[in-house]
Amino acid sequence: MERNTSIPPSHTPSSAASTNLLRVGILDPIAELDPRAAADNSSTQVLGQIFEAPFAMQGGASQCRPLLFASPLELEASPKEHPVYSAPVREEVMFSDGTPLTAAIMARSLASSRALGNNASVEARGNRVRFTLNRPNPRFDLTLTHDNCGIVLEKDGVFLGTGPMMFADRIQLRAPSRASSLRLVRNPRHRTESSIDEVKFQVLPADKDGAPSALIEAFRRNEIDMTTALTLHDIEKHQLSSATPSLHPSNCTGILFFNTRRPALSDPAVRRAISRAVNTGEIAKRSFEKHHAACIAISLLPPMMGRAMGAPQYSVTDAKAILKSVSSPPARLTLLLPWSPRPYLPKPLAAAQAIQKDLEVLGIEVTFVETPTSERFFREIAAGNYDLALAGWIADTPDPADFFEALLWSKMAEGKHYSNYSHWKHTAMDEALGRFRENPTDANKSEIQRLIRDEAPLMPLIYGQQAVIHTRKVRDVVVSATGIVSFATVKV
Repeated sequence: MERNTSIPPSHTPSSAASTNLLRVGILDPIAELDPRAAADNSSTQVLGQIFEAPFAMQGGASQCRPLLFASPLELEASPKEHPVYSAPVREEVMFSDGTPLTAAIMARSLASSRALGNNASVEARGNRVRFTLNRPNPRFDLTLTHDNCGIVLEKDGVFLGTGPMMFADRIQLRAPSRASSLRLVRNPRHRTESSIDEVKFQVLPADKDGAPSALIEAFRRNEIDMTTALTLHDIEKHQLSSATPSLHPSNCTGILFFNTRRPALSDPAVRRAISRAVNTGEIAKRSFEKHHAACIAISLLPPMMGRAMGAPQYSVTDAKAILKSVSSPPARLTLLLPWSPRPYLPKPLAAAQAIQKDLEVLGIEVTFVETPTSERFFREIAAGNYDLALAGWIADTPDPADFFEALLWSKMAEGKHYSNYSHWKHTAMDEALGRFRENPTDANKSEIQRLIRDEAPLMPLIYGQQAVIHTRKVRDVVVSATGIVSFATVKV
């Protein structure tokens, strides 16, 4: 049954009153209208303007401030193994229809968040929201900055938010995935005055090879004002003289996932052999025509969490020797490809072809499984219908523990809130993640990295290039530590 999430006409301001219009180019449509379940970059960029999380990032990469709470989290008397935090809800916050935010509404919304599913239970106590953690997490406030913690009011089949923008038109849950454009308008009940009256997202799909030709031409024709889907090289190569780049440390990593539930990849030795055979330098070169050496992934963590030291472990000789020790090496493997270019994989087909060529040297034939939409891709991931998957991860928070856990924790390989695409469950890794969560020392981080190297559930390939490209008339562009642009503060 299709769920109706339409926006009532009474909430739609007159388009004639919209004078400050910001036009944003994106490569693919949003796939989800509920921020609590959104998993793709386009969805989080759009929904982040409408739905606010309880905390927001500020200043340095590890600092956050209460946004929907009146004060920071307070630790209550509770067992050390299951600490309890609470905070009062900010009184003056309203949803776009005028409904006041209450502790009950916030608790009900957060109970459905994929970010909290494995981390905490939540309840309302008077005007306070109370969190009982499943295990210690001294930076739980960072978890509450997560895009999936955006607070939603479900009312009469409508999704309402407290953010500076709101949906402009009547839309149903599945309509955005087919739409070539999407409009947001200013939320007149927001606590701050927005500089923008309207944001129009224009979907401009990439070419088969991943080249953003339509987006580049739209920028050249002055049909869009801003995008996060172009690189500095795109500007230089196509001589986009009106474009102004704003560069930021990469917040994402392109990754080759090994489906450890498949018999062919259940042996860590096979996975290690493949990891040694894949030339990440060649993948970086095919993905970025300039400055590609800086994009070779040395660590799973992206550069925004600190630069890793070292060199890629590429060695065909070692790969062949490891595979020779395996009793039944695989002869054929399938490789699942994403539906379009991603921030961490600007040219997925080119990367896949490089991997295919590398594994051919080991005597392994790789067959591509291409997906036309994000829904199809995540359906294949959930079902485990692949041996290898070409994907990646964009940081949800600046906390390295969150990044590691999303991809390596056993609990993230099960349930509807999965993100462990390797379907890998490993007791020693779970214990190492727990130690790093409580005490994020270099020694504890090194143990996680050692297990990644030895067990090889996944292989970091490249880092994405994070840039916001805009015309010269666009000013006051603010980008969060996790790469989300607040369009409400932009001036045109």
